Amino acid sequence: MYIYVPDYYEKFCCIGSSCRDNCCIGWEIDIDKISLGKYMTLGGALGDELRANITRSEDGSDCFALVENDRCPFLNENNLCRLIIAGGEEMLCEICTLHPRFREWFGDRCEMGIGLCCEEAARIIIGDNKPFGLHIFRSEEGGGSFSPAESRLLEIRAELFKAIKEAGSYAEMTEALLRISAQAEKELTGNSPARIAFPRDIAYAEKTVSLITSLDPINKGWEQLCKKLSYVNIIPEKTQLTGYKNLLSYYIFRYLMKSASDGEIFLKTALGVFSAEAVSLIMSITGESLSDSACLWSKETEYSLENLELIYDFLYELYYK
Repeated sequence: MYIYVPDYYEKFCCIGSSCRDNCCIGWEIDIDKISLGKYMTLGGALGDELRANITRSEDGSDCFALVENDRCPFLNENNLCRLIIAGGEEMLCEICTLHPRFREWFGDRCEMGIGLCCEEAARIIIGDNKPFGLHIFRSEEGGGSFSPAESRLLEIRAELFKAIKEAGSYAEMTEALLRISAQAEKELTGNSPARIAFPRDIAYAEKTVSLITSLDPINKGWEQLCKKLSYVNIIPEKTQLTGYKNLLSYYIFRYLMKSASDGEIFLKTALGVFSAEAVSLIMSITGESLSDSACLWSKETEYSLENLELIYDFLYELYYK
């Protein structure tokens, strides 16, 4: 099996206490079975402290019991992990080792990326000055053959990346992405959306605001942001075009291949386009940079299955009804 990563992947390194946010605050940190077994048998004061701070979440999984201000109990006053300080990265559970990285497996291939929810990862992704590309990171044992759908989806994804690279404007880019995805879905599934363009009327504006404000607040400050939200018909400026190309490439890379299992090629692309416009709205409200706004949107949507489902349902109603 070959593991592929974006060309910017190896630029990422956690900036630790320099991060304005912290992935060890405000998140329920699940503990995988292998790490749990290690923690349950670890000796000494650290082992005792670990076992005293493990609890069960509502879904029945083992996790760390968050302390005051929803902090991980092993986060010190400098926002550094005491487990790493005490025993190195091998002391971390799987989710802490991987985050903000993500992985997707298909055929004889695994793809890994870094998520926009991390401010440093978002800065690297949005600030990349080269067209999106992938390279082999390493090889491992395992893997199988590609299905016909997976092989064709890789070709379609390459077409989408090419359309992003060659687009001279935001409108040209999004129109091409939606058109290519609609044609691909028709080819592979026989289904196709009823329309392939975002509406620009008041009714759509009101529905967009209603959707965004209905999302379950995941992050501190989201409710305050929603109170300031009003729809502005924003077409991203040409000066920001490279950043938006990087943003849409990220969404195509992270989500399109998932349609091998559900056939929803067009909705995966529409998710990226809608997210780009939501990020534009956030920028207009907060005055934050494109990367910081993309980071905020990612934290609110990409790590909540309920919020993602709300967005997919909204897009399905918009394009297929």
